[in-house]
Amino acid sequence: MKLSNLNNSIEDALATRDALTAQINSLLERIPDDPVPQAQESARVSSTYLASQKRAVRLAQTRRDDLQTSIQARRDAMKEGQSAQARAADHVEHAQSKLPASQEMISVTRESIHGQRRRICEDLAHIFPITPSPSGAPLSFSICGIALPNSDYDPTSSSSTEDTLSAGLGYVAQLTHALQFYLCVPLPYPVTAFGSRSSIRDDISLLPDAQRDFPLFLRGGATAQYRFDYGWFLLNKDIEALCVSAGLKIVDIRHTLPNLKYLLYVCSAGSDEVPERKRGGIRGLWAGRMRGRLGMGSSVASTDDGASSTGGSRRGSMDSEIISGKQRETLNRALGREEGRGSGDQSRQSSVGAAGRQQQQRSPVRLPFDEGAAKLTLRTKGLRENVGAHA
Repeated sequence: MKLSNLNNSIEDALATRDALTAQINSLLERIPDDPVPQAQESARVSSTYLASQKRAVRLAQTRRDDLQTSIQARRDAMKEGQSAQARAADHVEHAQSKLPASQEMISVTRESIHGQRRRICEDLAHIFPITPSPSGAPLSFSICGIALPNSDYDPTSSSSTEDTLSAGLGYVAQLTHALQFYLCVPLPYPVTAFGSRSSIRDDISLLPDAQRDFPLFLRGGATAQYRFDYGWFLLNKDIEALCVSAGLKIVDIRHTLPNLKYLLYVCSAGSDEVPERKRGGIRGLWAGRMRGRLGMGSSVASTDDGASSTGGSRRGSMDSEIISGKQRETLNRALGREEGRGSGDQSRQSSVGAAGRQQQQRSPVRLPFDEGAAKLTLRTKGLRENVGAHA
């Protein structure tokens, strides 16, 4: 009986639970959902997205500004480049119009340089004459009358031969030293030309000895003989460098004088006429020289009647250039007055001479460098420069 009642109670409880569940579900179905939490969550997510997009917009704006600045800079650079290109095109067109004249000037200058080098080499060949040796041995020459053998010198020779050899090598050193400047060829081994006591220096080779100056003269001793032979070898190497610059092929560098004579012969060879030597001098100093020559008129007047102050001047020198045109006439008149005074008595000559010396002391030599309208021309060794334009 009790079990039956308990079973009925459980069934009633389950039925009641189901009824309540159904009622609750029906009530929940009839009650609408609350949108506030969902809206809050959606607003939070939207705010996050908005902040991210704002940051992206700011970065995009910054990138845009940078790109605009870069584009503007490139535009300005392109404009400047186009302007520079246009100027360069104008310069090229202007230079092309001058190109034929410049090429002609280069050709003329090259020919002039070649002519002047021919003249200089011919003058050097006359100053340092290299002639065949009187002994008649093959490839045996003498320079300035001093026989100089090739580089096979016998150290057992006499002292007189050593002196002659030193003098001959001194001439060769002087000639080689001069040729390096006239031919514009730097010597690999610098030469110190000092007559029969010349020397040569080797700054290139790896030498155990700290002394790099080698004599071109004999002083006695085995060590001196070695240094002399090596110095002669360096001198021959310098001559070889000069010959190579002139396009010459040297068979044997030990032939010192034959190689030098060959070099001078080739450098002075040519079918055209050798140009004249250009007269040098500084015209700004002419006034001082003229005053000095006028002051010496009394000493010049004691010479022959047909002689003049220019009689002893070398043609083409600065003295002959100074005394030209009106200056020559002025000097002649001054000399004529001096000669006229010379016909008087001795006392008158002495008084005139004293007066002239006092006049020279009262009027010192003035050079026209401070004149504003003066156009001074500096001419030295054929180079011309208008120094008045830069003053």
